[in-house]
Amino acid sequence: MRKNKAFTLVELLIASAIFVIVVLTIYSAFYTGIFGYGNIEGTIAVYQAARQILDRINLDLRNSFVYSNNETKFAGSSKDITFLALVNTFSGDRIVQDYALVSYKLEADKLMRLCRKNKEALNDNSGVLPEEMAFGVEMAITYFYIDPVDNSLKEKDSWNMHDDTEERQKLPVAIKVGLIIKNKIQQEFERKIFLSLAETKEAR
Repeated sequence: MRKNKAFTLVELLIASAIFVIVVLTIYSAFYTGIFGYGNIEGTIAVYQAARQILDRINLDLRNSFVYSNNETKFAGSSKDITFLALVNTFSGDRIVQDYALVSYKLEADKLMRLCRKNKEALNDNSGVLPEEMAFGVEMAITYFYIDPVDNSLKEKDSWNMHDDTEERQKLPVAIKVGLIIKNKIQQEFERKIFLSLAETKEAR
């Protein structure tokens, strides 16, 4: 008589276990890949946002200028900064430069940028409102100056905040901007920006 071939219960259990292990391995690899890609994409987005913010601040500060010999109109604390600068404006099919009062200020976790151009630059009642640059950020600003006693580079966390006559007439040599962007994990960024007018004045 012919014997019927069939799987035993043990063989079925072994085959099922192997199948489950293979499926779990494939799922784990797929999930890890997707999760890793999402993390990389998020990190790239954070770095791009930080670069755009720092590049914007860098451009404005590098184009800053003094209002007069007695008053630079430059002031700031660790959370905000205000100064006069030349800004690019599109006019027709070309770019022109306008003078403006530029201000960066941290409100809660929002970074705001105010830009009042031309006649509105020094008008505090102009009605020009600040624009939100980013949210979920922290900012810390440090100001560098040359100590006249020993000609060393020193730093402080505010500028022209107490109506100091000497500070009113000078720009800081450099500004250090520190950013913390809050994502799934906090990312810290930092850039030191040298002011061209201040360098020229100190070099003399």
